[in-house]
Amino acid sequence: MAEQMRPGRRRAVARLGVPGLIVAVLTLVALWRIGPPVPDQPGAAGTTGGNARVLEPLTHFPDVLTANAVGRRASLENVPVRQLTSGSTFWAGELDADPVFVVVEKAAQRPARAFEPGMRVMLVGTVEPAPDPEAAARAWGVDQSTARAVKHAGVYLRATEVTPRGTK
Repeated sequence: MAEQMRPGRRRAVARLGVPGLIVAVLTLVALWRIGPPVPDQPGAAGTTGGNARVLEPLTHFPDVLTANAVGRRASLENVPVRQLTSGSTFWAGELDADPVFVVVEKAAQRPARAFEPGMRVMLVGTVEPAPDPEAAARAWGVDQSTARAVKHAGVYLRATEVTPRGTK
C-alpha cells in the first residue's frame, strides 16, 4: 500500500523550495533590468574593455630569448649574423651575448645573395618554442648538435623578413 506522507515532511520541502523560488525570480528580474553589455563602450561593466593594450613587437634582442616571448612578434634592427647552419637558418646576435637561432621562412622577403657571418640584418618574425631536436634536424636540414642547441635555448625566431644592413 502506498505510504502516506507525514505533514511535517511536506512543510520541510516548502521551507526550502519557496525561498529558492524567490531567489531565482529576483535573480531573473535583476538580470532583466541590467540588460546586455553595451558593445562600443570601453571599460563598461561586463565587457572586455575594448582598450586592452596590444602587445608591441619585441625590439630588444635579449627579450627574444625569454620564455614569455613565445608567440610575440619581433622586429630587430642591426643584428649580426654569427654562424650559418643551413641555407635558411643561422645563429644571430652579438658575440658577447647569447645567440638566437633564426629560421627564415621559404616565403620570406630576403635578399638574393646569401647571408654571411658578420653581416648585419634587420629581422622581422615571430618567436616560437623550440621543437624536439629530431624534428628540427629534419625540418631545417641542420645537424643534431645544432638542433640540440636550439632546444636548449628554448626558443627560436621564425623570420618572415630579413633585410641586410651592411657589415660590422
